[in-house]
Amino acid sequence: MKKKLLSLFLIFSMILTGCLDEDAPKPSEKPSEEQQEESVDIDSLEGTDGTWAIYWYLCGSDLESENGCATADLSEMMDVKLPENVKIVIQTGGAAAWQNEVISKKKICRYEYSGEEFKQIDELKQANMGDEKTLEGFLEFCNENYPADHKVALFWDHGGGTPSGVAQDENYDGDTLLLPEIRKAFENTCEVSESDPPYDMICFDTCLMATIDVANIFKDVGRYLVASEETEPGTGWTYNKWLKSLAKNTAIHPAELGKIICDTFYDECKKNAIDDSVTLSVTDLSKIGPVLEAYGKFGDEALVNLMNTDSFAGEFSRAAKKSENYGGNTKKSGYSDMADMGDLAKQTAQILPESSKAVLDAISDAVIYQIKGKYKSHANGLSCFVNYSHDEELLEKYVDAAGTESFKHYYTFNLTDSLDQRGLDYVSGLLNGSEIRPKEKFNISSLENKKIKISDNTAVLNIGKKNAPNLSAVNLELYMLLDGGETILCLGTLGTADDIDADWKNGVFKENYRGVWGAIDGEPVYMEAVSSNDEYTLYQVPVKLNKKEMFLSVACDTATHEYTILGATKGLENGVASKEIIKLKNGDKITPILYAGGLYSDDVEEIEMDTVKVTSKTSFTEQELGDGKYAMDFEMIGNDGKSATSEIEMFKVKKGVMKYL
Repeated sequence: MKKKLLSLFLIFSMILTGCLDEDAPKPSEKPSEEQQEESVDIDSLEGTDGTWAIYWYLCGSDLESENGCATADLSEMMDVKLPENVKIVIQTGGAAAWQNEVISKKKICRYEYSGEEFKQIDELKQANMGDEKTLEGFLEFCNENYPADHKVALFWDHGGGTPSGVAQDENYDGDTLLLPEIRKAFENTCEVSESDPPYDMICFDTCLMATIDVANIFKDVGRYLVASEETEPGTGWTYNKWLKSLAKNTAIHPAELGKIICDTFYDECKKNAIDDSVTLSVTDLSKIGPVLEAYGKFGDEALVNLMNTDSFAGEFSRAAKKSENYGGNTKKSGYSDMADMGDLAKQTAQILPESSKAVLDAISDAVIYQIKGKYKSHANGLSCFVNYSHDEELLEKYVDAAGTESFKHYYTFNLTDSLDQRGLDYVSGLLNGSEIRPKEKFNISSLENKKIKISDNTAVLNIGKKNAPNLSAVNLELYMLLDGGETILCLGTLGTADDIDADWKNGVFKENYRGVWGAIDGEPVYMEAVSSNDEYTLYQVPVKLNKKEMFLSVACDTATHEYTILGATKGLENGVASKEIIKLKNGDKITPILYAGGLYSDDVEEIEMDTVKVTSKTSFTEQELGDGKYAMDFEMIGNDGKSATSEIEMFKVKKGVMKYL
């Protein structure tokens, strides 16, 4: 059976897109000091020998049915000969098809891998891998039949962070395991204890699951959490490497094994040239209590400010937008609503001075190891929920899953202007019994078609001191005019300090546009900024990659304005990220997608631009706008996510010179 599965994998490994790249260079070095951080001397920790059992919850989803990524990881596992005291128990399901001749798509199957033998040990009726009872049944089976001195729970599939959970079953409308469901499954199958947790490691070979709320539900279940803040590439973890380390030394300390998982994962990403945007961290769950306490006080300070200061909501939202965030978080690609907790604390240090440093200190103590790519340098190892989307459904899921009270009520009040009785009681306690001051009523539609003043050939928007505190962002939207100005082609939004000179105190915004735009081999694209800091800005670019709708992740160096294509992803669906970062390869066909409509019409349609064939010289660059007519407006986003746009101002470009009409 092993040979059959392996031979099938070898065939599929040649055609996988996004899982393997056989032509990639070999890894030449370990992560640099910038890309790996270690807060304790993990190598000095001493483990204890004994039996090991890895409970692998393998929800194949479209990762397997389309690309065979689960088959690839199973084959990597079988490259390792395990000693007698190590066993891996695997439950498969969740995929409409399996790219091998062994695993059934119609049933839930359980397998044991020990020594060199891969054998089926149980078979159940088809069931939803996104249901807590399915997980509970697997954990119960493992605990009864495969007890061990060292236990590891391993989740494999898509992930969506705190609100959206993990294990997206494509046979059941993409249902996922939400955090409360995961918690119940473990509570019902083991004795939880913070002083003596039943599992050595809780592992997520998925996207977006290194969150403070995930850490919270496992703080009395496991000793260490190994997970990623950002999306993962389809290659996932390198099972033949980290399992080999365990096989060689079954007395290895769990923290050291977690470090090896991180390093081998990074090496594989580097090998495939998709390392610039990856993250993976090891968190000591015994130290999560102080993180939760610090984060709770951080939220309390934010909540009090929200109640007492009209300008605070906007200031907090703008700081959150600058924070490293994960999964995309744009209108076109969808929202995960997850951001780095440490970077959020750094960005809000001036407006939340009493609590931000404590958050950073607690995270630094709890996250004992992490790797992070060049364009995720602000990652600190644990993420938190930020309601970028202003979506009530995602917020409700967060409220159900949150490990702390304060931010539940912060985001609820900011979005809905109301609180339930529990929230009212909580806020009343923070305000020492004072009545909650109603939020000042603000209707952003009052700013619709706000006039723009042209001064010294510069567009200036003045919304006034009173309106500015009610906004979380002001962006520039750029358009190309076609058909004599009757049709507009939207190129995207700009929102960095390079593009707008923002005076939030007085509510005055001046465009600082340099007259350039992003293009792939000279073909203009639509761009949306995901986040921006002093070193780089990250963008999402909608395209068709080999006729499939995707998003290019693109990074722009702030100092040099040089761009790097990090890879292609599917974006998010219902808050769940696709576990893939596809590296472009020679021969790929990229068709940029822009959005066209009438100048005074709300109707928009997708426009496919000329297709670019990828070569070794393909690049993403800034290019000057060509001669022609263009338009620009200011997009104003309120603290509740609702938006308005200023009047449209037209300009022309001739020989590289911009002039407003």
